Amino acid sequence: MCIRDSGKSTVARRLQDLGATWINADEIARAVLEQEEVQAELLRHFGSKIAGNDGRIDRSKLAAEVFGDDDSKRRALTYLESLIHPRTRRIISARLIEAHRQGCGVAILDVPLLFKSGWDRCCDEIWCVDADRTLRLQRAEARGWHPRELSDREANQLDINEKKRLSNLVIMNNGSLSQLHETIERRWRSLTDRHKVLVPDPHCYDREV
Repeated sequence: MCIRDSGKSTVARRLQDLGATWINADEIARAVLEQEEVQAELLRHFGSKIAGNDGRIDRSKLAAEVFGDDDSKRRALTYLESLIHPRTRRIISARLIEAHRQGCGVAILDVPLLFKSGWDRCCDEIWCVDADRTLRLQRAEARGWHPRELSDREANQLDINEKKRLSNLVIMNNGSLSQLHETIERRWRSLTDRHKVLVPDPHCYDREV
């Protein structure tokens, strides 16, 4: 199963509490970014302008270089993805294989750019979590993002209406946390009643997309 968008981590965390295995691609990609060889390659490519005082990559400075709606930033993002994504994909694949071996009932793929990366092809169900823009801005600011950063990131994503069309379930996360949990728990019961196992076929992700 895959989930996407506004509040996806909250949904994934609750599903994990209910017994699912959560595979968080953002977390994996952050760990990949910390690898010495990746740091060195990015510093060679972008220069010291993306480095912090400690000489390592400052993620906010790197984001300023790659997120936006002009050609130079799109090229920069493509380069970054070419370096980060293959390494991240290998780790995700290994964790899915391990979940399958351990007999996990439900594995969650929490993957940015789900459809672009092709991971949607491995999922039995796709859940899209959306929220009104005002709430998305508030939540982004709570994470320390400037409003412009949210807009820049969304500019590089598939249109939300298309995401909803391609999803099996759309959850509107405009209410309280308890309301969201109630919705998740109801869908979880339905999910586990309908499916005994929701872990991707181990052969699905053996190929590059």
